[in-house]
Amino acid sequence: MSDKTEISAKQRGFQYQIWLMLLIVGGVILAGFIMVPKTEEQRQQMISMLGTTNIGELVKPTLDFSPVLSELEVTEKPKWKVVTVGGVGCDTVCEDMLVNSRQIHMLLGKSTGRVERVYLPNTATIDAEQIALLKMVHPFLTILPINADDFAQVVVGSSADWDMQDTRHFVVTPDQKSILYYTKEQDGDGLLDDLKHLLKYSPDR
Repeated sequence: MSDKTEISAKQRGFQYQIWLMLLIVGGVILAGFIMVPKTEEQRQQMISMLGTTNIGELVKPTLDFSPVLSELEVTEKPKWKVVTVGGVGCDTVCEDMLVNSRQIHMLLGKSTGRVERVYLPNTATIDAEQIALLKMVHPFLTILPINADDFAQVVVGSSADWDMQDTRHFVVTPDQKSILYYTKEQDGDGLLDDLKHLLKYSPDR
């Protein structure tokens, strides 16, 4: 009789362990569904709350780049963008940063197709001959000449606001929101690592 009672107690204990494990697994899955951001805005709010491991500088508040990217070709699946802007014409620093962004784009491997490179030269400091030369050197770079004053209005009052005398990279989401920027002093590996991280945790729409 005592043997049967002991076996029954062990069985009940085993059942409790199974139910506890199921509850834990179910709770984790449910929490995952609840916490997954449904929009880019929600994702950015989560990043603000939990912090990030990004190497680039956060753009605060997130900026809408659609006014300066309005001439971009509309695609079925909007892409992430590395937007290069600033500098006086495309000087040596600008050229180095464009080459750097090209190498980073190639190093993304299978995710290369999810990212596009865009250069926004100032119409006042670059001419048609320079643009034609850049297109030859960078055949997969989209060049959209802009008025520097128009771009300055986009970044004014944000953490990314600067005099635009030097060149910067901006990481822009498929929704055309700028979230990170990089100066000429920052290592290109940081931009590559950040892009890989962002692409890994963002839906391929």
